[in-house]
Amino acid sequence: MTDSPEDEVVKAISAADWLQGNIVSGEALKLYIPDSVLTSQFDGEVPDFWVLASHSCTVHARKFNDAPLVEWVAIKVKKKSYPPYLNALNPRILQLEITERKIFELKIHRRLWTSRKVLPSLTLDRNEAPALSDEQRRTLSFWLSHAYNRIAMPDALVERLKAESDNDGVKGIAICVDQFLKDNNHMLASAWVSFNPKFEIQERAEPYEVIFRLLTKREHARQATELQAKLTEMVGVGREVSEGLTFGGAEVTVLQDFTMLDAEDFVRYNQHDWLSLGKEDETSTEEDTD
Repeated sequence: MTDSPEDEVVKAISAADWLQGNIVSGEALKLYIPDSVLTSQFDGEVPDFWVLASHSCTVHARKFNDAPLVEWVAIKVKKKSYPPYLNALNPRILQLEITERKIFELKIHRRLWTSRKVLPSLTLDRNEAPALSDEQRRTLSFWLSHAYNRIAMPDALVERLKAESDNDGVKGIAICVDQFLKDNNHMLASAWVSFNPKFEIQERAEPYEVIFRLLTKREHARQATELQAKLTEMVGVGREVSEGLTFGGAEVTVLQDFTMLDAEDFVRYNQHDWLSLGKEDETSTEEDTD
């Protein structure tokens, strides 16, 4: 039986080993993007690069018609990173450090779909484009999914964590943790939080129990003790917290010491996982202008 043109496309994709996180130049993909889409979604400008956002299983679907389209996210190259945008801490903007002076910035709304048929024709361009590390691919995958499955903290808990000033005159715990993440994000792989109960508590006399775990990148494991000292100083683990919270501590952990059992009790945390009480994305005067 002769293979159909679609079968040949699937075989070519498999042979070229296309995967989520592969990158092509902006100009290469432009050939397959209608001008109207570039005008309406990207202000008529071709981005520096595109990253393949579709899951690798979708990219390699054996039957072409099971996954006829693939998704791409636009990449803008910047010269300087902005810590709050690293490690998927922001669900709308992600930065990936390719080199010290080459930062890839992605915005979740800057994306589009093309036919899966275009992939084989882009293989050569992909091979010449910068490549993401395995860790960066995992970060990208989490960031893409996190846009849809962000944790939903009870509003009552958010109010207690984000208090500008607790009863003792000290900032809310989460504000201190957020500042620590902003200052040290380049050395951290991810942040996690455990909170109980999961539902709204209106009576402040009934407390929420909260614990934070911050994981260092493997290459910064030796700085874990130093980071813990900074975190303890900023959060004030030993102090009494405001009414309505039982603080179980904030711990810096080496990445490889965070187990599957831990993952059952903790959920991934970032500075924007707050319902109606969340603030708008902050900007940096030091980052490149768009």
